[in-house]
Amino acid sequence: MIRYGVWNGIKYDNTLGDDKAPEGLDLKALKNFNPGNPIDVVIGNAGFLVFDDSVSLAGVLLGYYEKVSEASCGRCTPCRTGSRLIELALRDLVEGRGAAVDWDHIYESAEQMMLTSLCGIGRTAPAAFVGAMKHFRERLFETAEPMRGDMFVTITAKCIEACPAHVNVPRYIDYVRDGHPELAAGVLLNHYPLVATCGRVCVRPCEAACRRNEVDKPIAIRDIKRWVSDNTGVPIHELFNGMKPTVDRSKARVAVVGAGPAGLNCAYHLLLMGYPVDIYDKDTKAGGMALRGIPPYRLPKGLLQQETDAITELGGVWHYGKRLGKDFSVSSLFEEGYAAVFLGIGCAEGAYLGLPGENRSLCGYQNGIDFLLNVETQLSEGKTPTLEGDVVVVGCGNVAMDCCRSARRIATGKVHVVYRRTRNEASADQEEIDAAIDEGVEFHFLTNPTAINGEDGRVTGVRLTRMELTEKDARGRRGVRAVEGSEFDLSCATIIAAIGQKVERDVFSEADGVLLNRWGTISVTPALATTRPGVFAGGDCATGPTTLIGGLAQGEKAAYSIDEYLSRGSVGFTPRSRMGEIIRDCKLLEDVEPVTPVRTAARQKVPHISVQDREKNFCEVDLTFTDEQARLEAQRCMRCYRIYAVVTPRPIPGNYNNKRTVSSVF
Repeated sequence: MIRYGVWNGIKYDNTLGDDKAPEGLDLKALKNFNPGNPIDVVIGNAGFLVFDDSVSLAGVLLGYYEKVSEASCGRCTPCRTGSRLIELALRDLVEGRGAAVDWDHIYESAEQMMLTSLCGIGRTAPAAFVGAMKHFRERLFETAEPMRGDMFVTITAKCIEACPAHVNVPRYIDYVRDGHPELAAGVLLNHYPLVATCGRVCVRPCEAACRRNEVDKPIAIRDIKRWVSDNTGVPIHELFNGMKPTVDRSKARVAVVGAGPAGLNCAYHLLLMGYPVDIYDKDTKAGGMALRGIPPYRLPKGLLQQETDAITELGGVWHYGKRLGKDFSVSSLFEEGYAAVFLGIGCAEGAYLGLPGENRSLCGYQNGIDFLLNVETQLSEGKTPTLEGDVVVVGCGNVAMDCCRSARRIATGKVHVVYRRTRNEASADQEEIDAAIDEGVEFHFLTNPTAINGEDGRVTGVRLTRMELTEKDARGRRGVRAVEGSEFDLSCATIIAAIGQKVERDVFSEADGVLLNRWGTISVTPALATTRPGVFAGGDCATGPTTLIGGLAQGEKAAYSIDEYLSRGSVGFTPRSRMGEIIRDCKLLEDVEPVTPVRTAARQKVPHISVQDREKNFCEVDLTFTDEQARLEAQRCMRCYRIYAVVTPRPIPGNYNNKRTVSSVF
């Protein structure tokens, strides 16, 4: 129960037996932060709520405003000065010098900070102090003493919460606006080494969440990131050249199986922590599906491999051509002395359509994964892949878009996409669909295959039926059903099933102790621990097919869970994930109105090569912003920061106040 506090300007004081709470706030989400560790105080842009009378309000607020002052960028005086004044005044109060403070002046400074600051930090962070001074001034002064317990602070925004890796988007955009791409790169390198890769192929969940959508169009966050990767003075991967490896040979050894995005990023963060890391992969090059499954017109050849050089420079050891389940097992890795294992083996097995009487041996029938792997292999060998005749791609996700756009470059006939739902329900990036249409791909929405036609062992076409939408189900999604009598044949020489992927089951034995769930992926806890102690998994093999940024995020999360396991014997509580749950469940970021007046400004358009120049080649289509475009686009960011904190009576597992980052090793 809330004891007292101020939330959205409303005073709550239940110390006399009332039980009032802010309307719509989910108090169940604020019961415990981690098991057995209740939340005593929550602080944010709406104010503060205290759940335990014994806490020192002054001590708690001091801890919060230390972080506010640290986060203030200094661009505007009200925030830079105001946050520091509040911090120093509270420190004087906690340390017994409060009588010498001009509290009216500090209060006025906090109000000015709220009214005149240029970004969300200055505009919203003073709310807790102003509320305490206005409604609980006596309690603030009488209970002044240092904070007991632990505090976890998150500086976030809607774009940061939407990013699986929680990249501090406004911060690196700030550096771009100020003309410092090298500093922006440092922000990104704190999360992953694949900056140039992510700047080209990220699916941009941050942009969908961008608060700028309430004004005009979202910030081109991914395109700014690409500009950063291309304008740091040297390629990103060269920043690691000649670095002194951070490996501490006294630490336990870790094996990473799979060199896709999840495995690469897990190895990267473990190496930054000092762990000796060996990386095993069945291929001869690193990258996994990011290498084999993303065509060169989106991700140029060699770029991803260059970025993986960071792993080598940090001291990682590669073991290529080694397949799990054939050349080694999970158990054998432990027998060789590894103390922990991360599985990032992906979903390398493509799915077929599964139609009645389907003959997978027909020449011209293949799944999307095999098709993309074949194209990449031939291109890497200097060959020009070709497809004779028309092509039909079934599915409308991003893999399907990679398939149809690749097929359009090598097929002698037309390329069709068949999808059983509407375009609005397609999981593919809408810009990818636009690009495919521009390049001449023909889409057939509300159309579903019912049979594959073949003759003399070869595909001759596909039988299709028209679909129609039905009423919405309990989840609000409309179903589809076949339109009776609407079947027709579409002739083609190649059918590509791009409808899903799955984990290769034969890589595990019963002795490995790694169980799969009912979806056929590796069963993991929220901390990415598997059913075998010391074994963790992430990326496609744990979640099913995910995005590049999703895999990178899980690799980082797994690295910190492994560190928890090896250093503390736990399976890893991740406080940042828990804070994200609170922010989501309590809808703390749902105040969509901009905190400062904003003028409309056109989103910069990414330059690209003409459709004619894309014919029969895999040259990169999208180009990089000019310096002027990057600066103008960065200026559109509204810096919608919010700072949230929770206070608990006991230490919070995984609360790394001195987390080792890339900037600390350069």
